[in-house]
Amino acid sequence: MPSPPKFVSIIKPSTFRTLQKATATTTTTTTTTAKSRTIPIDATWFMPNNPRNAHAEFQQDPNMRSWGAKFFDVDKWCKDSPYPHMLPTQSIMNDAFQELGIHESDNLVVFDRVGNFSSPRVAFTLKLAGHGKVYLLDNYPNYLKFDFPKEEINADADAKLKVEASGEESNVATGRDASSVEFVGGEVNEVHSPHSYEEIYDREVIEYEELISILENNDIKNYLILDARSHDRFTGEAPEPRPGLSSGHIPTSKNLPFTKLLNAETDNEFKTRSQIESILTQDLNIDLSKLGHDDGYYPKGIIVMCGTGVTACILKLALENIVKVGVLVKLYDGSWTEWAMRAPDKYIVKDV
Repeated sequence: MPSPPKFVSIIKPSTFRTLQKATATTTTTTTTTAKSRTIPIDATWFMPNNPRNAHAEFQQDPNMRSWGAKFFDVDKWCKDSPYPHMLPTQSIMNDAFQELGIHESDNLVVFDRVGNFSSPRVAFTLKLAGHGKVYLLDNYPNYLKFDFPKEEINADADAKLKVEASGEESNVATGRDASSVEFVGGEVNEVHSPHSYEEIYDREVIEYEELISILENNDIKNYLILDARSHDRFTGEAPEPRPGLSSGHIPTSKNLPFTKLLNAETDNEFKTRSQIESILTQDLNIDLSKLGHDDGYYPKGIIVMCGTGVTACILKLALENIVKVGVLVKLYDGSWTEWAMRAPDKYIVKDV
């Protein structure tokens, strides 16, 4: 069985630097001549109980101005919902692309200041909305350690692009399949037929109604559910950070804290393939040789979740890009917050 395509590419600091220099813009009085820009996207987000201010840190970072970086606010560009920062609709993302000045030909390099925390979620969101060239930087703290020269790479990134002679506005991503474009020499090249946002969403995301149906119809055995929250929240020993919300887990799910996949000694850089495979096989007793090959072994794929759908994307990218599992990995967007608020008590399992 062929492996599903990677949804987001992961790059290292040296590759980011090369991409920056290759697409550096030069400007005349009327036109930005580069066909493709590299736009860093600061995706930093902190838990509500963290006193740090992500947007303030973005504004105070001199790299952000010299690079022409953009700040993506997870709590702004999201669906109106009782649950925190649910994935935005295509319409909301089109507004985000317009407001941030992001064009379809841009290379978007997504990062956060923790290393890998909220940036995988934003990279996933941008790709879900149809942008063809999204890269996750692994990671910004390590980039700073390289001590690259501080010259302005994208000094003119905010310059208005020349409007085409036809009078049409510059392109923004409008919901085509994330696998429908590839980066070749700065051009956007069509390689597959476009697909709608809804088709991509249905392939990459699972919602509460579908998940509860899977459980009630005893189809859950065909899925491997991985929960990225801490062990004590998963077991029910510790409370959730959101007041009044029960801790615990979904029946049959396995606990894989996202922190296990990151190396704290290198500022939360992703661990190696062999290290992550060892965690999956030894800690969770998952037979990776059967995934995608044995029709009786989680044949319908993997579902990842966390507290609100943010750190679950760390699991998704690690499984798809690093381990390269041969099955589809879906994100449960509402994750534990939605589940604990909506599911019957019998489907909230505690180990204490």
